[in-house]
Amino acid sequence: MENRGERIGELLLSRLPQPANLPGYQEEVKSLLAHNERRLRQNKWTVVRVWIFVVAASIPFLWMAGTHFNTAEGNWFLGLVGFWVLLGAIEVAKYLGHQGRVQLLKEVKQIQLQVLELHALLSKVGSPISDKH
Repeated sequence: MENRGERIGELLLSRLPQPANLPGYQEEVKSLLAHNERRLRQNKWTVVRVWIFVVAASIPFLWMAGTHFNTAEGNWFLGLVGFWVLLGAIEVAKYLGHQGRVQLLKEVKQIQLQVLELHALLSKVGSPISDKH
C-alpha cells in the first residue's frame, strides 16, 4: 500500500512545471491571471446591467401591483418583481463565486511560483535536498 501512495505522489509531482521552464511558466500564469481578471470585470458589468434591468422592470410592476392591490393581478405583478429580484440575486451570487475562485487561483499560483523559484534556487546551489528528488 505504501508503494502505491509513493507512485501517486510521484505522478502528481511529475505534472508540476519544472524549474527549468520557470520563465515560460511565469508568463503563462501571468496571462492566465490577466485573462481571469478581464473576465471578472466583464462579469461585473453584466451584473450591473442585470440589476439596472431588474430595477427598470420592477418599478412598473410594483406600480401595477399597487393599483391592483387586492386582486389576482396585483399578486401576479408582485410575483414578477420577486422573480426578477431573484434573478438579479443569482447573478450576484455567480459573480461572487467567480470572484472567489479567481482570488483563490491567484493565491495558489503565487505560492506555486514561489515554490518553483525556491526549487530552482536549490538546484542551482546543488544542495543535498535537490538530489533526493
